[in-house]
Amino acid sequence: MTSPIETAMDQPTTENDAPLFERVPAQPLPAENPESPAPSATASLSERWHEIQAMFIDDPRSSAESAAGLVDDGVQALIASVREQQDSLLAAWHGENAGTEELRAAVQHYHAFGNRIADFTHET
Repeated sequence: MTSPIETAMDQPTTENDAPLFERVPAQPLPAENPESPAPSATASLSERWHEIQAMFIDDPRSSAESAAGLVDDGVQALIASVREQQDSLLAAWHGENAGTEELRAAVQHYHAFGNRIADFTHET
């Protein structure tokens, strides 16, 4: 469902105008597509999960504790990444010299970033 603000922002100001956010091509979000983890980090994570699963046979509780710790590390890394992206967005417009174009781009980037966060939080 579209909010009244989103609807208003997407409406042309006159019959001949393009919608506000389509007049100028969008600039990419800062850190919009973070790089994938290095192959060695991915392999290491995969190896760690394999170890945790193998440990389950002899020590189920330790396996569960290790799994919880590994996921906690991932959550902390995710939070740090989101905060970095949020700080980058704020830095892009939060000066007294920010003009209308920078502010328009900031709103557009916040919208896209907010949608990505909403999509992530709805995944289960």
